[in-house]
Amino acid sequence: MKKNKIAVTALAVASLVLALLVGGPLSPAQAADKPLIGLTFDDGPTPQRTAFVLDVLKQKNVKATFFVQGSNAQRYPDLIRRIKAEGHVIGNHSWDHPDFSDLSPADQEQQIDRTNAAIAAITGTTPDLMRFPYGNSTSYATNYLTSIGMSGGVLWRWDVGNPGDFECPGAAGVQEFVMAEAAPGAIILLHDAEDVLSCPASQWTYLASTIDALRAEGYEFGVVAPSSTPNPVNQGSPAVVVAPAVR
Repeated sequence: MKKNKIAVTALAVASLVLALLVGGPLSPAQAADKPLIGLTFDDGPTPQRTAFVLDVLKQKNVKATFFVQGSNAQRYPDLIRRIKAEGHVIGNHSWDHPDFSDLSPADQEQQIDRTNAAIAAITGTTPDLMRFPYGNSTSYATNYLTSIGMSGGVLWRWDVGNPGDFECPGAAGVQEFVMAEAAPGAIILLHDAEDVLSCPASQWTYLASTIDALRAEGYEFGVVAPSSTPNPVNQGSPAVVVAPAVR
């Protein structure tokens, strides 16, 4: 861990010095002298877990990105309003989590449009980002997203492949997964609904301790934003991690 912290700090400082020397902007994965990690939470919102996640993020002063199902957004609008009010980013994660490769073109469009409409009705804003259920995009849906001004197919960093939170590895296991995937600009896959609801409640203690551990390694936290170019850190996703908007 100590060696990793030194390496991360050296990388951040080198990037800052280079940016200052050439007069250019910092990389999207940099905030001042700290590399950014993007925590993302899929499948919610749910009363069982989303409020807890928001409480921890607020306590730790962390902004994150929530990829929500339209059906859950419609069912729990107060949680969607809270996500937005507390400065987090909201993305589209389909209406009810189907595999897009099993859907007709018309049904793919409906999954996207219906979710956008539900989120916009609650927040007044249409999402810019789409994460496909299971990460399974289709060329038709990706092209459709482009045609309506969205960035689609947001994946995550998955280089080591330790068990994720949806596999119920316990608090230590989830923290190990996150720390193994940590890298400047990494998008981290986490959940606040679906399979994780059946995991032991003790697993949820991972969130506060993992935020502390990442900060101890020299990281700070950002949100996901669209990118016009593939992101090699996150499986070629058309997205980057950027510093949260100042509120």
